[in-house]
Amino acid sequence: MEPRESKLKIFKYNAILSMIFFISSTLVFSSAIDNFSLRDYTISDISKFLPKRQLSYFNALFFIKCLMDFLFVAYLIQFFRIKAYSPTALFLLLAVISFGALGFFPISENRFGHILVASTMFISFTFSEISLARLIGDDKFLYLTKNLVAIQIISVGLFFSWGNFNGVFELFYMITAFLWLMILIKNYLR
Repeated sequence: MEPRESKLKIFKYNAILSMIFFISSTLVFSSAIDNFSLRDYTISDISKFLPKRQLSYFNALFFIKCLMDFLFVAYLIQFFRIKAYSPTALFLLLAVISFGALGFFPISENRFGHILVASTMFISFTFSEISLARLIGDDKFLYLTKNLVAIQIISVGLFFSWGNFNGVFELFYMITAFLWLMILIKNYLR
């Protein structure tokens, strides 16, 4: 695909920056909590340990990442000329919006809502990865995407079957998504 100049080009790296921002911010929050370990708790469980004021700041992390990712999705939609109501655009937007919605549904206050939104995010992000890889049309990238998605799905299944869904898993999942985004940006968003 030919590269297209756009005003949105400034947001080309937003998905990577937002992930670095979110991971580093949550690590700062978790390190400030006594007896908190990502081996024992999820990132979302941080909300159970925070006073109301700090919970607001923690929830804001989800909104900030959501905004950064939304601008990246806008860039992708323009770069690849994705139709607004196409499955690819809808999956991308649903993944981003559901991540931001996690800030409205902290697990400490609404466990069911949080799990529902997190599941929506996982499913929509998975479909958006595959959909974008198909749109790009590179068989090697599609093969890589399918393998990374398989690793993500298998790891989710293993963690749930072991009953040990925790922050270590979430970081592993984010690292696989980060790797996929790096390859996408480096090779296909020139």
